[in-house]
Amino acid sequence: MNPEEKLLQDVSAIAQRLKELHNDAVIAYTPQVQNLCAKKATQNEVGWMLDLLFGFAGDERILRLYKQVCRAYWKIYPETIAFYIMEYRKEYDRESLIGTEYEYLLHEDEMNEDNPQPPTDEREKTERRTKSHAKTCKNDKIKNNT
Repeated sequence: MNPEEKLLQDVSAIAQRLKELHNDAVIAYTPQVQNLCAKKATQNEVGWMLDLLFGFAGDERILRLYKQVCRAYWKIYPETIAFYIMEYRKEYDRESLIGTEYEYLLHEDEMNEDNPQPPTDEREKTERRTKSHAKTCKNDKIKNNT
């Protein structure tokens, strides 16, 4: 077997394992999402579930579960859901940000101390929502541990 054939075989094996991993995630997370959406979950539980689903959200089946959680809780925890929708858009649907007030988010990774992000009201609102979400999740965790 030549090196190209070996590489192709190795890549195919990795791709097959990733496909199996996604299938396993769908099987594991579907009942968890159904249970979560059937009750009044805490903000921390909703965020935790969306965190779990996020890494697989490139798979349409997991994306449907992600959207199901967002739709079930957007009226209850609007800041949390807005945060996770924006995170999804930044990671998986970057084109949807072009031409919007959130286009600056496309360049977050390129920014550093020498080239800071431009100050914008929307950027500051997004940062506040992110900090608020983190604080709420921390508070929920403290409440649940006592």
